Amino acid sequence: MRLGVFGGAFNPVHNGHVNLARRFIEILSLDRLLVIPTANPPHRSTVGFAPAQNRFEMLSLAFDGIKEAKISDIEFKRKGKNYTSDTVDELKRLYPDAEIYLIIGSDQFLYFDKWYRYKELLGKVTVCTAPREKITRNVLEKYAREKLCGGKYYIADFEPLEISSSEIREKLQCGEDVSLIIPPSVYNYIKEKELYGV
Repeated sequence: MRLGVFGGAFNPVHNGHVNLARRFIEILSLDRLLVIPTANPPHRSTVGFAPAQNRFEMLSLAFDGIKEAKISDIEFKRKGKNYTSDTVDELKRLYPDAEIYLIIGSDQFLYFDKWYRYKELLGKVTVCTAPREKITRNVLEKYAREKLCGGKYYIADFEPLEISSSEIREKLQCGEDVSLIIPPSVYNYIKEKELYGV
């Protein structure tokens, strides 16, 4: 089984996330993609975070039409900080025969050697990313050769949509239209639940 793992704050989920997921499902021929919202991220403040249940429900709406995708609450059930290495250990127990592909943004990829127990993690997954306008394939390849200690990685050839959740939150708070950069169902949900100062 080829299992993709796509984690993040998803605060909120946007078209860039959905596009990235679709492309990696296709490129890696994934049997399943677990989309895992973090409850308590180790590297950032939770100020301005929508509640976990809201983020989970927005993800369910955004990925509704993608049959390989499953939204997982695995990190909501764990107390304390959520580290990817702990999540992968748990997934290894749940899917013992799976080949795991960890999908992350290029900014996180260039920070990977600072992740908790990253060397152990490299022995259990293939780390996957894609270049962006400001982070070229050459930069990613150089980093991987120098820092990933021979671990498995995959750099895709497509360029993700340049959208950030923080940019969306700012636009929402300013009353700007974000209907073209987040799924319509998610936009309606945000308005209905009055999230992000809407």
